[in-house]
Amino acid sequence: MEILTRHVNDLQGPIEADVAVVIDVVRAFTVAPWCLARGAERLLLAPGADAAVTARDERYPDALLLTDRHVDLRFPLPNAPGRIAREDLSGATVIQVTGNGTRGAHAVSAVPAVLCASFVTAAATARAVRALAPTRLLLVPTEGDEDVALADYLIAMLDGAGQVDPAAYLERVVRSDAGRECAEKGADPANPGVDPDDLRRCLEIDAFDHALQAVPQEGGLLAVATR
Repeated sequence: MEILTRHVNDLQGPIEADVAVVIDVVRAFTVAPWCLARGAERLLLAPGADAAVTARDERYPDALLLTDRHVDLRFPLPNAPGRIAREDLSGATVIQVTGNGTRGAHAVSAVPAVLCASFVTAAATARAVRALAPTRLLLVPTEGDEDVALADYLIAMLDGAGQVDPAAYLERVVRSDAGRECAEKGADPANPGVDPDDLRRCLEIDAFDHALQAVPQEGGLLAVATR
Protein backbone atom coordinates (compact mmCIF):
# COMPACT_ATOMS: atom_id res chain seq x y z
CA MET A 1 0.00 0.00 0.00
CA GLU A 2 1.33 3.40 -1.00
CA ILE A 3 0.57 6.13 1.56
CA LEU A 4 0.54 9.80 0.61
CA THR A 5 -0.04 12.77 2.91
CA ARG A 6 -1.38 15.99 1.42
CA HIS A 7 -2.78 18.99 3.26
CA VAL A 8 -6.25 19.89 2.06
CA ASN A 9 -4.99 23.25 0.82
CA ASP A 10 -2.45 21.50 -1.42
CA LEU A 11 -4.94 19.28 -3.25
CA GLN A 12 -5.04 20.11 -6.93
CA GLY A 13 -6.53 18.34 -9.93
CA PRO A 14 -7.79 14.74 -9.96
CA ILE A 15 -7.05 12.77 -6.79
CA GLU A 16 -5.59 9.37 -7.54
CA ALA A 17 -6.35 7.31 -4.45
CA ASP A 18 -8.56 4.37 -3.52
CA VAL A 19 -9.16 5.59 0.03
CA ALA A 20 -8.85 9.05 1.57
CA VAL A 21 -8.72 9.72 5.29
CA VAL A 22 -9.69 13.32 6.07
CA ILE A 23 -8.34 14.44 9.45
CA ASP A 24 -9.72 17.15 11.71
CA VAL A 25 -8.76 16.51 15.33
CA VAL A 26 -9.67 19.94 16.75
CA ARG A 27 -12.61 19.69 16.40
CA ALA A 28 -14.91 18.60 13.55
CA PHE A 29 -14.26 14.87 13.48
CA THR A 30 -14.19 14.64 17.24
CA VAL A 31 -17.62 16.26 17.20
CA ALA A 32 -18.99 13.97 14.46
CA PRO A 33 -18.88 10.65 16.35
CA TRP A 34 -20.28 12.38 19.42
CA CYS A 35 -23.31 13.49 17.39
CA LEU A 36 -24.05 9.86 16.58
CA ALA A 37 -23.26 8.69 20.11
CA ARG A 38 -25.75 11.20 21.51
CA GLY A 39 -28.51 9.75 19.38
CA ALA A 40 -28.49 11.58 16.05
CA GLU A 41 -30.29 9.44 13.50
CA ARG A 42 -28.55 11.13 10.58
CA LEU A 43 -25.34 13.17 10.32
CA LEU A 44 -24.76 15.08 7.10
CA LEU A 45 -21.75 17.13 6.03
CA ALA A 46 -22.46 20.24 3.98
CA PRO A 47 -19.95 22.01 1.71
CA GLY A 48 -20.81 25.43 3.15
CA ALA A 49 -23.13 27.36 5.44
CA ASP A 50 -25.59 28.36 2.73
CA ALA A 51 -25.78 24.77 1.47
CA ALA A 52 -26.53 23.58 5.01
CA VAL A 53 -29.37 26.08 5.39
CA THR A 54 -30.77 25.18 1.97
CA ALA A 55 -30.65 21.47 2.78
CA ARG A 56 -32.58 22.10 5.99
CA ASP A 57 -35.15 24.32 4.34
CA GLU A 58 -35.74 22.11 1.30
CA ARG A 59 -35.06 18.54 2.43
CA TYR A 60 -34.69 18.20 6.20
CA PRO A 61 -37.03 20.72 7.85
CA ASP A 62 -36.35 19.50 11.39
CA ALA A 63 -32.58 19.33 11.02
CA LEU A 64 -30.24 20.91 13.54
CA LEU A 65 -27.40 22.87 11.98
CA LEU A 66 -23.91 22.74 13.49
CA THR A 67 -20.98 25.01 12.70
CA ASP A 68 -17.67 26.37 13.99
CA ARG A 69 -18.72 29.96 13.29
CA HIS A 70 -18.71 32.05 16.45
CA VAL A 71 -22.17 33.56 16.01
CA ASP A 72 -24.73 32.40 13.45
CA LEU A 73 -28.29 32.17 14.71
CA ARG A 74 -29.15 29.72 11.93
CA PHE A 75 -26.84 27.17 13.59
CA PRO A 76 -27.96 26.25 17.11
CA LEU A 77 -25.22 23.67 17.69
CA PRO A 78 -21.54 24.58 18.11
CA ASN A 79 -18.65 22.55 16.75
CA ALA A 80 -17.67 21.73 20.32
CA PRO A 81 -17.25 18.10 21.41
CA GLY A 82 -17.44 19.03 25.08
CA ARG A 83 -20.89 20.53 24.48
CA ILE A 84 -22.14 17.90 22.03
CA ALA A 85 -21.20 15.12 24.47
CA ARG A 86 -23.85 16.57 26.81
CA GLU A 87 -26.57 17.12 24.18
CA ASP A 88 -29.61 14.89 23.69
CA LEU A 89 -29.77 14.45 19.92
CA SER A 90 -32.11 11.46 19.94
CA GLY A 91 -33.60 10.95 16.49
CA ALA A 92 -32.21 14.21 15.13
CA THR A 93 -30.81 15.00 11.72
CA VAL A 94 -27.64 17.06 12.21
CA ILE A 95 -26.04 18.98 9.34
CA GLN A 96 -22.43 19.92 10.09
CA VAL A 97 -20.32 22.50 8.27
CA THR A 98 -16.85 23.62 9.35
CA GLY A 99 -14.00 25.56 7.86
CA ASN A 100 -11.61 22.63 7.77
CA GLY A 101 -12.99 19.13 8.35
CA THR A 102 -16.19 19.13 6.33
CA ARG A 103 -14.48 21.21 3.66
CA GLY A 104 -11.80 18.52 3.42
CA ALA A 105 -14.34 15.72 3.13
CA HIS A 106 -16.01 17.48 0.19
CA ALA A 107 -12.63 18.18 -1.42
CA VAL A 108 -11.97 14.42 -1.77
CA SER A 109 -15.56 13.25 -2.20
CA ALA A 110 -14.79 11.73 -5.61
CA VAL A 111 -12.41 9.20 -4.02
CA PRO A 112 -14.11 5.76 -3.85
CA ALA A 113 -13.96 5.59 -0.04
CA VAL A 114 -13.64 8.63 2.25
CA LEU A 115 -13.05 8.21 5.98
CA CYS A 116 -13.26 11.08 8.49
CA ALA A 117 -10.90 10.75 11.43
CA SER A 118 -9.65 12.14 14.70
CA PHE A 119 -7.85 10.51 17.61
CA VAL A 120 -11.15 9.33 19.09
CA THR A 121 -11.56 6.97 16.11
CA ALA A 122 -7.88 6.30 15.35
CA ALA A 123 -7.67 2.51 15.82
CA ALA A 124 -11.03 1.97 14.14
CA THR A 125 -9.90 4.08 11.20
CA ALA A 126 -6.73 2.01 10.83
CA ARG A 127 -8.84 -1.17 10.89
CA ALA A 128 -11.17 0.25 8.25
CA VAL A 129 -8.23 1.14 6.00
CA ARG A 130 -6.87 -2.39 6.30
CA ALA A 131 -10.29 -3.83 5.46
CA LEU A 132 -10.61 -1.59 2.41
CA ALA A 133 -7.11 -2.67 1.32
CA PRO A 134 -6.32 0.31 -0.92
CA THR A 135 -3.48 0.33 -3.40
CA ARG A 136 -3.02 4.04 -2.69
CA LEU A 137 -4.08 5.69 0.56
CA LEU A 138 -4.32 9.47 0.85
CA LEU A 139 -4.13 11.08 4.29
CA VAL A 140 -5.52 14.63 4.32
CA PRO A 141 -4.72 16.84 7.34
CA THR A 142 -7.01 19.86 7.21
CA GLU A 143 -5.37 22.23 9.68
CA GLY A 144 -2.10 22.15 11.66
CA ASP A 145 0.29 19.78 13.41
CA GLU A 146 -2.51 18.27 15.48
CA ASP A 147 -3.81 16.75 12.23
CA VAL A 148 -0.37 15.82 10.90
CA ALA A 149 0.20 14.06 14.24
CA LEU A 150 -2.76 11.79 13.57
CA ALA A 151 -1.57 11.16 10.02
CA ASP A 152 1.81 10.11 11.42
CA TYR A 153 0.12 7.93 14.05
CA LEU A 154 -2.00 6.18 11.42
CA ILE A 155 1.09 5.55 9.29
CA ALA A 156 2.85 4.02 12.30
CA MET A 157 -0.13 1.74 12.99
CA LEU A 158 -0.50 0.72 9.36
CA ASP A 159 3.14 -0.21 8.83
CA GLY A 160 2.67 -3.44 10.77
CA ALA A 161 5.11 -2.57 13.51
CA GLY A 162 2.67 -3.61 16.24
CA GLN A 163 1.50 -1.60 19.23
CA VAL A 164 2.11 2.14 18.88
CA ASP A 165 2.24 4.41 21.94
CA PRO A 166 -0.02 7.41 21.23
CA ALA A 167 1.43 9.62 23.99
CA ALA A 168 3.89 11.59 21.85
CA TYR A 169 1.29 12.14 19.13
CA LEU A 170 -1.29 13.39 21.62
CA GLU A 171 1.30 15.74 23.11
CA ARG A 172 1.65 17.29 19.65
CA VAL A 173 -2.08 18.02 19.72
CA VAL A 174 -1.71 19.81 23.05
CA ARG A 175 1.26 21.84 21.79
CA SER A 176 -0.26 22.67 18.40
CA ASP A 177 -1.65 26.11 17.64
CA ALA A 178 -5.16 24.65 17.45
CA GLY A 179 -4.72 22.78 20.71
CA ARG A 180 -3.50 25.85 22.59
CA GLU A 181 -6.22 28.01 21.08
CA CYS A 182 -8.85 25.43 22.02
CA ALA A 183 -7.63 25.39 25.63
CA GLU A 184 -7.50 29.18 25.88
CA LYS A 185 -10.84 29.87 24.25
CA GLY A 186 -12.55 27.07 26.14
CA ALA A 187 -11.67 28.78 29.40
CA ASP A 188 -12.99 32.13 28.19
CA PRO A 189 -16.78 32.62 28.43
CA ALA A 190 -16.52 35.19 25.62
CA ASN A 191 -16.20 32.22 23.21
CA PRO A 192 -19.58 30.42 23.40
CA GLY A 193 -18.71 28.17 20.45
CA VAL A 194 -15.85 26.54 22.36
CA ASP A 195 -16.49 24.37 25.41
CA PRO A 196 -14.05 24.08 28.34
CA ASP A 197 -14.08 20.29 27.86
CA ASP A 198 -13.27 20.37 24.13
CA LEU A 199 -9.54 19.67 24.26
CA ARG A 200 -9.95 16.78 26.69
CA ARG A 201 -12.50 15.22 24.37
CA CYS A 202 -10.14 15.64 21.41
CA LEU A 203 -7.45 13.72 23.33
CA GLU A 204 -9.64 10.71 24.20
CA ILE A 205 -7.76 8.13 22.16
CA ASP A 206 -10.06 5.46 20.68
CA ALA A 207 -13.14 6.67 22.55
CA PHE A 208 -15.20 5.08 19.76
CA ASP A 209 -14.77 1.62 18.26
CA HIS A 210 -16.03 2.50 14.79
CA ALA A 211 -14.69 4.51 11.89
CA LEU A 212 -16.67 7.17 10.06
CA GLN A 213 -17.22 7.00 6.30
CA ALA A 214 -18.58 9.92 4.28
CA VAL A 215 -20.95 8.78 1.53
CA PRO A 216 -22.20 11.13 -1.23
CA GLN A 217 -25.93 11.91 -1.17
CA GLU A 218 -28.34 13.69 -3.47
CA GLY A 219 -28.23 17.42 -3.03
CA GLY A 220 -24.47 17.65 -2.65
CA LEU A 221 -24.25 16.48 0.96
CA LEU A 222 -22.19 13.67 2.47
CA ALA A 223 -23.83 11.25 4.90
CA VAL A 224 -21.67 9.93 7.72
CA ALA A 225 -21.94 6.18 8.26
CA THR A 226 -20.17 4.03 10.84
CA ARG A 227 -18.06 1.05 9.80
